[in-house]
Amino acid sequence: MKDVKNVLWKVLNNEAPLVEDDIKMYHIKEGILTEDDLKRWREAIRLIREAYYDSYKNESIAVEKARKSLEIINSISPKKPMPLEMKIRFEDLKKNLELIVKINK
Repeated sequence: MKDVKNVLWKVLNNEAPLVEDDIKMYHIKEGILTEDDLKRWREAIRLIREAYYDSYKNESIAVEKARKSLEIINSISPKKPMPLEMKIRFEDLKKNLELIVKINK
């Protein structure tokens, strides 16, 4: 069974930076995402970062923040279909956040 800290670390250090680059690139170049989507993304990353630090003190608070960030990420709705590589990275990030929620049910 995966540990909450490890999954959050993976999301913050491996997946989020790649998705962040995709979001910035496709927001600016192709207009796939709106300014509101970009704000939601930043809020979600802030919550994930807080969840990681909270996981050392209180895992249930960390899981709650991860759940909230997943809700925010799920609310991001592209105006056009995402390019395949962006969609794959975006979905992987969401799957790992879902895993955190499932670990602690």
